[in-house]
Order: sequence, then C-alpha cells, then structure tokens
Amino acid sequence: MIFQDAPAHLKRELDTVLALQADLDVSDRALQTTRAMLEKESASDDTLEALQNLEKGHDRLMDKVEALYSSLNVHDRFPELQGVNLDFVRTLLMA
Repeated sequence: MIFQDAPAHLKRELDTVLALQADLDVSDRALQTTRAMLEKESASDDTLEALQNLEKGHDRLMDKVEALYSSLNVHDRFPELQGVNLDFVRTLLMA
C-alpha cells in the first residue's frame, strides 16, 4: 500500500483531515436536504437567507479542509498521488 511507509504522524494527520472531510460531507447532505424541503414548502426569505449563509460557511470550511490537506504535503512525500483528490486518498487509506 502507498501509505505503509508513511510516518505515523502523517497517517494520524491524514486521518484527522479525512474525518473532518467525512463530517463535512454529512453536513453537506443535511444542507441539501434542508434546502430541498424548504423550497418545496415556500420558506420565508429570511429562512432561505439563513440557509444560504450556512451554505457559504460550509463552503469556507471545505476550502479550509482542502488547504489543511495541502499543508500536509502528501504529494511531496508521495509523488504518485500528484493530482489525486482528497476523496480518492481517503479511499486508498480505507483499503
């Protein structure tokens, strides 16, 4: 496996980033479900604005998780992962 020779701290850091990513994926699905429900029920403008603000905050968090992942320099240590996104790395780690 690609990560078998990775230092233990890198594996822990990757695991933390991947856990954050998984949590954000769950919150993204909740936001999408909420938006669909509110749009069907003709929610007020204030409610939709609050949801939009939550979605923007979620997007900022996703960007920060991506930046955190990049800061681990996985691609420097494992050049074979150049261009591989975080989701695929997660799949590799789970394998």
